[in-house]
Amino acid sequence: MLEVTLTKKIAGVEIWRDSYSLRAAHEMIHRVNQDSPVIQNKEGFLLGLAYDLRKAYEAQRQRQRRWRGEGKERCSIYGVQILWPVLIPQVGLLHEAIAFIPTTRRDQAIVYELEALIEEAVRSALPGQEALILAQMQSIGAEQHLIEDLVDSRCRYFIGLPPAQRLKQLPALLDTFDSSYEFLADRVEGASDSLISPDEFDEAASGGWPEFEW
Repeated sequence: MLEVTLTKKIAGVEIWRDSYSLRAAHEMIHRVNQDSPVIQNKEGFLLGLAYDLRKAYEAQRQRQRRWRGEGKERCSIYGVQILWPVLIPQVGLLHEAIAFIPTTRRDQAIVYELEALIEEAVRSALPGQEALILAQMQSIGAEQHLIEDLVDSRCRYFIGLPPAQRLKQLPALLDTFDSSYEFLADRVEGASDSLISPDEFDEAASGGWPEFEW
């Protein structure tokens, strides 16, 4: 099984596991990306998740560490950090993509485990909001035509927030991946707790990626 921990400054999560589990997830994502008619850009956004998992089991991301089971068994596990506004849309898109191709129970188990990791992390970071975030994740998965255009500006905005504000803004940030966001934003003056102004993303996109702490 995969393991998830929150990063110190709440920018995202760390996914940890043994090389076999990470490799299996990497291969499954590549296969779904290639076979699913839902994925229009075969060199696009979803492959980023496979890439990060590969870099993890190649020990090119987080340091490997030792995992101790209930007995005396030990094994090396490998980790990778992924931003919240990247991982949630990726897993949402993966969930959407497997619905249109034949899959094995093992394939489904990997997807459900990734969803469970997000649920576990949200429960730890935002108690009581895991159902909302999971529902947003599935909605985002159906908006593939928007994800690749929006994810960069959303990430820049998110990592530019003070760490204490990141989780508070996460549900509102995920709402901006919805196709109705622009329609609603045109009818609301400025930003509110429930709607982030498009001006915030224009400002975030105007510069390079800021330095940030995970």
